[in-house]
Amino acid sequence: MTLATFIQLLIGGVSIGALYALPALGISLIWNAAGVFNFANGEFVMIACFLVWTFFTRLKWPFIVALLLALGFMFFFGIITERTIVRTLRRQNAPPIKVLVSFIALSIFLRNAARFVWGTMPRTVPNAFGTKPIEILSDVYIMPHTLWILGIAVSVMILLFVMFRYTMVGIAMRATTQNRNAAALMGVNTNAMVSLVFGLSSAVAALTGALSGAVFFITLEMGVMFSTKAFTANIIGGFGNPVGAVIGGLILGVVETLGASFISSQYKDVITFTLLLFFLLFRPRGLFKLEIVEKV
Repeated sequence: MTLATFIQLLIGGVSIGALYALPALGISLIWNAAGVFNFANGEFVMIACFLVWTFFTRLKWPFIVALLLALGFMFFFGIITERTIVRTLRRQNAPPIKVLVSFIALSIFLRNAARFVWGTMPRTVPNAFGTKPIEILSDVYIMPHTLWILGIAVSVMILLFVMFRYTMVGIAMRATTQNRNAAALMGVNTNAMVSLVFGLSSAVAALTGALSGAVFFITLEMGVMFSTKAFTANIIGGFGNPVGAVIGGLILGVVETLGASFISSQYKDVITFTLLLFFLLFRPRGLFKLEIVEKV
């Protein structure tokens, strides 16, 4: 393998890893804000993929319009999910197993709803980013969608970081995450903050779905794939740590891409489950643990 090929694979792996990192980040945000694991996060990605396909391919609307509509729809769908499922379970003081089963049921419902609406045939979205390779270095050619995926994913992550760090809404969401009761006593509308986190997480999943059309076939099973990758990324990075989730997704994408090249593309899922098993057995806290600073 030449150096140019290795660089191309590395950049491609980072691009795929960015697609894994976005839903992993969404799962981490919901876990911190509400203490629940959104098992249906992958189905949110799948639904967004089909929505973009409908608006962009079937209705022939511009890609940016299809993207914004999918983002808006999934944002409000995330809020509805929190207000119907999560709040009901909280009022019941439901045990964790009931919460997990509820989200598994939601994922199954969404998969079957998608089957009813769009059928079972795999779909493809025309590459909206261009199909002519770009030479970035000598003999190193990258497809335009690779750079677009990286650029958009990194921009979204930076925007989320700035929002959580420097805006009043972001600070309120962080306060809700660290101590919900204390935040409520300080005047924070914790219910609204949790709903907003669910909406943002769903919008991030929608962005993942919109970008994934340039890389993957759109199928009913892709939700399971993204759920698995996002969960593995969280375990690698440290469950509950948003930065760790992003880094875990990038690591998973690179290892998968290089492993598929050196071994076989048929073993991509084997690589994922091997990494998952390794971290669960030997480093269950992941690479980074969540640090929470308390001030008196």
